[in-house]
Amino acid sequence: MTTNMDNILDQLASEGAAPARGVSWRFAAPMFGVIAACGLGVGLALDGAFASVETDGMGPLTVKWGFSLTLLLLAAAALFVLGKPGRPTTMALLGVAAPFVPIAALFLYETVAFGPQVAGDTWAQCLAAMLLMSPIAFIGAVLGMRAFAPTNLRRAGLVAGLFGGAVAMTAYAPFCPERGMGYMALFYILPILAMAGLGWLLGPRLLRW
Repeated sequence: MTTNMDNILDQLASEGAAPARGVSWRFAAPMFGVIAACGLGVGLALDGAFASVETDGMGPLTVKWGFSLTLLLLAAAALFVLGKPGRPTTMALLGVAAPFVPIAALFLYETVAFGPQVAGDTWAQCLAAMLLMSPIAFIGAVLGMRAFAPTNLRRAGLVAGLFGGAVAMTAYAPFCPERGMGYMALFYILPILAMAGLGWLLGPRLLRW
C-alpha cells in the first residue's frame, strides 16, 4: 500500500502538480533560524572566537569550515530535492557524500605520515557543542522538510542529520583551537555521522505526513 501511494505521488509530481504558495520560504525559514540560533548561542556561551587563527594561521579553520560549510549547503540542496516527489535523489545523496572524500584523504595522509593526531585539551567542549547543537539544527531541517512532501523518509532523515551536524560544526569551529585530522574525525565527523544515522532511523516517524 505504501509503495502504491508513493508511486501515485511521484506520478502526480512528474505531471506538474503546482507547489503551494510560499512553500520555499516555509522550507528555508526553520533552517535559517537554527543556523542563527546555533551561531548566536555558541557566541554567547564561549569566548575566544578565531583565537586559533592568531597562533596557527587560517589553515586549520579553512579545513574545518571548508568541510562544514560545503556539507551544510549540499545538505540543504539535497533536502530541497528530497522534498519534491518524483525527482531522482541519487545525485543529491552523492553530493552530500562528496565533502567526506577530501577529509578521508587528508586523514589517511596524516595517519601514514605522522600517525593519527587526536590529542586536544578542549575535546569535551567540542563534543558537548556537537551533541547539543546537532539535534537542534536537525529539528530545524525536519520542520523545513515538512513544508514539502518527501516520500523517501529515511533518505530525507539521513540528510537532515547531516545538515544538523554541519550546522553545529560550522558554529563551533571558530572557537576550536585543536588541529589534526584525527581529532576532526573523532570529534566532528563521527558526531555528524551519528546524527545522520539517527536521522535515518527517525525519518519515517518525524517526516510522515
